[in-house]
Amino acid sequence: MATLSTDESFNSMLKRYMPYKLLSDEIIKRDYFLQRVSKDTNWKGGALQVPFVGANATSLSIGSLSDTGDIGSDTFVRGEVANYAEMWGAMVFNQKDLDQHNGSAEGSFLKILPDRIDVFAQTMKEAISGQLLNGSAIDKIRVVNNGTIDNIEVERPERFEINQKIVIAAAAGGQPLTYYVSKVTVQSDGTGLLELSDTSSQSGTGLVGATDLNTDLTAADLIYHPGVVAAGNTIIDEVFSSLPSQLLASGQVSGVATGSADLFGQTKASYKHLQALNVDGSSLDFDSTSAANSHLEKIFDAQTTVRRLGRGNPGECLMSYRNFAQCMKELEGKREYQADVSKASKYGWSEIQVVGVKGALKLVAVPELDDSNIMVVDFDSMKLHSNGFVERRTAPDGKQFFETRGTTGYSYIVDHRFYGDLVCSKPSANAIIHDVPVIS
Repeated sequence: MATLSTDESFNSMLKRYMPYKLLSDEIIKRDYFLQRVSKDTNWKGGALQVPFVGANATSLSIGSLSDTGDIGSDTFVRGEVANYAEMWGAMVFNQKDLDQHNGSAEGSFLKILPDRIDVFAQTMKEAISGQLLNGSAIDKIRVVNNGTIDNIEVERPERFEINQKIVIAAAAGGQPLTYYVSKVTVQSDGTGLLELSDTSSQSGTGLVGATDLNTDLTAADLIYHPGVVAAGNTIIDEVFSSLPSQLLASGQVSGVATGSADLFGQTKASYKHLQALNVDGSSLDFDSTSAANSHLEKIFDAQTTVRRLGRGNPGECLMSYRNFAQCMKELEGKREYQADVSKASKYGWSEIQVVGVKGALKLVAVPELDDSNIMVVDFDSMKLHSNGFVERRTAPDGKQFFETRGTTGYSYIVDHRFYGDLVCSKPSANAIIHDVPVIS
């Protein structure tokens, strides 16, 4: 195999050694929700129509014909998703890195690129999955610590990386504040501490400058990716429609998600078709397995109620690993449930098929899912619509990189994008158990 010559462009190397399928397969394989949900990749933009029956014909009469004026007809409603949301991801490669690995097949660009793509695919996959499963926020602040080095405590440290740019909707000042993560420390209970920098240099640990985190930030402030929060801590309209936001009742807050008032341009409260079963999970107790605070009791009761009210067939229950562990504890002491415990997937999720007196249900532990919500879902009622799923940005001249030049050398930026949104066309076929207690 010939070594790369100086005349060969970066673009030709990119096309030869970074096929699109590598990124696409990584995202689909390594996430349960994105693998399981149906996909439509033909949404080219513009309004997406979501028609549904708002009310069925119901005029019944015993012993006589219904009066003509009393006959109610079917009510057909045309819902609409105005447009898709966007997520962009960027990678950068330095010319010097390429030059230093240009001398042999063993150290060629072919050896470097797949690993870089794998890491990037994991990051982008988690970001998309987090948006769809939890809401527009990455996490929320648990505690603001002031000391020699100020830091904030978060529930999910695995969602943050050093040098990551974040935006915090600061309740104290009523405006979003931008920081860079300079250090991530994982604590013994699985929570984490983030040291933040207020400059883009990201050169040290702790805050740069005289800013006091305890003055600017408070517990429960939400943390976002850049571009989500506008002035006045307003969430932009172009964010993804998360599954919890579609299932939660209007205004119901659970974790980082808030139930939307409307769905497809129609008011949720106006049609039972748009209303998922909401179950209060605040009484669930992780220190006991009694029937009064049992996860399994809540979950199976919700499944049974959905089958009666929404005429759906929810067969899977999505939850965090913490809630999944509690269900496993309860299975050990409850004779009314029989479980077929599948081995954990090498891609990160675990499944248990549970049969009880009220039916069968697959319990699925999804790493990206927050503890606050447990969702009993019918996957036939939802679809992920997109414009080609995740694709690499290509310029009109065919190039798939953007070249930049500075005093430190040349760099090449490669962008990937996802245009789309999640549509749960029949929320009434699903249930959400909200306000599940989190680690205190």
